[in-house]
Amino acid sequence: MKFYLENEIPISAQELWQTMHTLVFDDFVAKEYDLIAYIELEKQISDNMIQRRVRVISNLNKNYITQHIGKKILGSDVLTYEEIQTKYLNKFELHWKIIPPVLTDKFEASGILRLEPINENRCIRIREGGIHIAMFGAERLMKMVAAVQSKKNNDRFSQVVEKWKLQKTLINMDD
Repeated sequence: MKFYLENEIPISAQELWQTMHTLVFDDFVAKEYDLIAYIELEKQISDNMIQRRVRVISNLNKNYITQHIGKKILGSDVLTYEEIQTKYLNKFELHWKIIPPVLTDKFEASGILRLEPINENRCIRIREGGIHIAMFGAERLMKMVAAVQSKKNNDRFSQVVEKWKLQKTLINMDD
Protein backbone atom coordinates (compact mmCIF):
# COMPACT_ATOMS: atom_id res chain seq x y z
CA MET A 1 0.00 0.00 0.00
CA LYS A 2 1.41 3.36 -1.02
CA PHE A 3 0.47 6.59 0.74
CA TYR A 4 0.87 10.32 0.17
CA LEU A 5 -0.14 12.96 2.74
CA GLU A 6 0.52 16.66 2.87
CA ASN A 7 -0.29 19.30 5.44
CA GLU A 8 0.25 23.02 5.67
CA ILE A 9 2.35 23.80 8.75
CA PRO A 10 2.33 27.22 10.47
CA ILE A 11 6.12 27.66 10.64
CA SER A 12 8.85 28.22 8.05
CA ALA A 13 10.49 25.16 6.51
CA GLN A 14 13.88 26.32 7.82
CA GLU A 15 12.67 26.71 11.42
CA LEU A 16 10.74 23.44 11.40
CA TRP A 17 13.74 21.59 9.92
CA GLN A 18 16.01 22.92 12.67
CA THR A 19 13.42 22.08 15.35
CA MET A 20 12.35 18.62 14.20
CA HIS A 21 14.24 15.69 15.66
CA THR A 22 15.71 17.60 18.57
CA LEU A 23 15.22 15.95 21.95
CA VAL A 24 13.05 18.79 23.27
CA PHE A 25 10.73 18.72 20.25
CA ASP A 26 10.66 14.91 20.21
CA ASP A 27 9.53 14.93 23.86
CA PHE A 28 6.87 17.56 23.16
CA VAL A 29 5.49 15.69 20.13
CA ALA A 30 5.52 12.35 21.99
CA LYS A 31 3.38 13.87 24.77
CA GLU A 32 1.00 15.42 22.26
CA TYR A 33 0.55 12.08 20.49
CA ASP A 34 0.15 10.21 23.80
CA LEU A 35 3.17 7.99 23.14
CA ILE A 36 4.49 6.02 26.09
CA ALA A 37 8.03 6.78 24.95
CA TYR A 38 10.05 8.11 22.03
CA ILE A 39 13.69 7.33 22.73
CA GLU A 40 16.73 8.21 20.65
CA LEU A 41 18.95 5.11 20.75
CA GLU A 42 21.71 6.17 18.37
CA LYS A 43 22.71 9.34 16.56
CA GLN A 44 25.45 9.92 14.00
CA ILE A 45 26.13 13.36 12.57
CA SER A 46 28.15 14.13 9.44
CA ASP A 47 28.54 17.29 7.35
CA ASN A 48 25.34 16.81 5.39
CA MET A 49 23.20 14.34 7.36
CA ILE A 50 22.01 13.05 10.69
CA GLN A 51 21.26 9.37 11.08
CA ARG A 52 19.18 8.28 14.05
CA ARG A 53 17.65 5.12 15.41
CA VAL A 54 14.70 5.74 17.68
CA ARG A 55 12.44 3.45 19.67
CA VAL A 56 8.72 4.25 19.70
CA ILE A 57 6.47 2.79 22.39
CA SER A 58 2.75 3.32 21.98
CA ASN A 59 -0.55 1.94 23.19
CA LEU A 60 -2.45 0.19 20.44
CA ASN A 61 -5.23 2.13 18.79
CA LYS A 62 -8.45 2.05 20.80
CA ASN A 63 -10.23 0.57 17.77
CA TYR A 64 -11.38 -2.92 18.77
CA ILE A 65 -10.26 -4.60 15.55
CA THR A 66 -6.80 -3.04 15.72
CA GLN A 67 -6.43 -3.90 19.40
CA HIS A 68 -7.62 -7.48 18.91
CA ILE A 69 -5.34 -8.21 15.96
CA GLY A 70 -2.40 -6.35 17.51
CA LYS A 71 -2.78 -8.20 20.77
CA LYS A 72 -2.89 -11.54 18.92
CA ILE A 73 0.28 -10.77 16.99
CA LEU A 74 2.20 -8.88 19.68
CA GLY A 75 0.79 -10.55 22.77
CA SER A 76 0.39 -7.09 24.32
CA ASP A 77 -1.60 -3.84 24.22
CA VAL A 78 1.68 -1.99 23.67
CA LEU A 79 3.40 -1.57 20.32
CA THR A 80 7.18 -1.10 20.36
CA TYR A 81 9.14 -0.59 17.17
CA GLU A 82 12.27 1.13 15.95
CA GLU A 83 12.65 3.67 13.21
CA ILE A 84 15.82 4.38 11.25
CA GLN A 85 15.94 8.00 10.08
CA THR A 86 18.33 9.72 7.69
CA LYS A 87 17.86 13.50 7.75
CA TYR A 88 19.63 15.40 4.98
CA LEU A 89 20.83 18.76 6.24
CA ASN A 90 21.36 20.31 2.79
CA LYS A 91 17.73 19.77 1.73
CA PHE A 92 14.42 19.39 3.52
CA GLU A 93 14.27 15.59 3.21
CA LEU A 94 14.24 12.72 5.68
CA HIS A 95 14.19 9.02 4.74
CA TRP A 96 12.73 6.59 7.29
CA LYS A 97 12.29 2.87 7.71
CA ILE A 98 10.39 1.03 10.43
CA ILE A 99 11.88 -2.06 12.07
CA PRO A 100 8.95 -4.02 13.55
CA PRO A 101 9.17 -6.03 16.78
CA VAL A 102 7.80 -9.19 15.12
CA LEU A 103 7.25 -10.55 11.61
CA THR A 104 10.33 -8.76 10.32
CA ASP A 105 10.31 -10.91 7.18
CA LYS A 106 6.63 -10.12 6.47
CA PHE A 107 6.43 -6.38 7.20
CA GLU A 108 8.06 -3.49 5.36
CA ALA A 109 7.40 0.21 5.90
CA SER A 110 9.52 3.06 4.61
CA GLY A 111 9.20 6.46 3.09
CA ILE A 112 10.26 10.06 2.79
CA LEU A 113 9.27 13.16 4.71
CA ARG A 114 9.85 16.46 2.87
CA LEU A 115 9.19 20.11 3.55
CA GLU A 116 8.33 22.62 0.82
CA PRO A 117 8.61 26.29 1.79
CA ILE A 118 5.56 28.49 1.13
CA ASN A 119 6.84 31.72 2.72
CA GLU A 120 8.74 32.83 5.84
CA ASN A 121 5.89 31.67 8.12
CA ARG A 122 4.56 28.48 6.51
CA CYS A 123 5.53 25.31 4.72
CA ILE A 124 4.02 22.11 3.36
CA ARG A 125 4.94 18.86 5.12
CA ILE A 126 4.78 15.91 2.72
CA ARG A 127 4.85 12.30 3.89
CA GLU A 128 4.95 9.53 1.34
CA GLY A 129 5.95 5.93 1.38
CA GLY A 130 4.78 2.39 1.36
CA ILE A 131 3.65 -0.30 3.75
CA HIS A 132 3.62 -3.95 2.79
CA ILE A 133 2.47 -6.86 4.93
CA ALA A 134 2.93 -10.34 3.45
CA MET A 135 0.06 -11.98 5.34
CA PHE A 136 -3.32 -13.03 3.95
CA GLY A 137 -5.86 -10.24 4.42
CA ALA A 138 -3.45 -7.96 6.27
CA GLU A 139 -2.94 -5.54 3.38
CA ARG A 140 -6.69 -4.89 3.11
CA LEU A 141 -7.00 -4.38 6.86
CA MET A 142 -4.00 -2.03 6.83
CA LYS A 143 -5.67 0.08 4.12
CA MET A 144 -8.82 0.40 6.22
CA VAL A 145 -6.90 1.34 9.38
CA ALA A 146 -4.66 3.78 7.46
CA ALA A 147 -7.68 5.50 5.89
CA VAL A 148 -9.33 6.00 9.29
CA GLN A 149 -6.09 7.23 10.90
CA SER A 150 -5.30 9.58 8.01
CA LYS A 151 -8.73 11.20 8.22
CA LYS A 152 -8.55 11.42 12.03
CA ASN A 153 -5.00 12.84 12.16
CA ASN A 154 -4.98 14.88 8.95
CA ASP A 155 -4.13 18.22 10.55
CA ARG A 156 -2.78 16.91 13.86
CA PHE A 157 0.88 17.77 13.27
CA SER A 158 -0.05 21.30 12.21
CA GLN A 159 -1.94 21.73 15.50
CA VAL A 160 1.01 20.33 17.47
CA VAL A 161 3.38 22.83 15.83
CA GLU A 162 0.95 25.67 16.57
CA LYS A 163 0.89 24.60 20.23
CA TRP A 164 4.73 24.35 20.23
CA LYS A 165 5.01 27.90 18.88
CA LEU A 166 2.58 29.20 21.51
CA GLN A 167 4.51 27.45 24.29
CA LYS A 168 7.80 28.93 23.02
CA THR A 169 6.24 32.41 22.90
CA LEU A 170 4.96 32.11 26.46
CA ILE A 171 8.37 30.92 27.70
CA ASN A 172 10.10 33.84 25.93
CA MET A 173 7.64 36.28 27.52
CA ASP A 174 8.62 34.99 30.97
CA ASP A 175 12.32 35.73 30.32
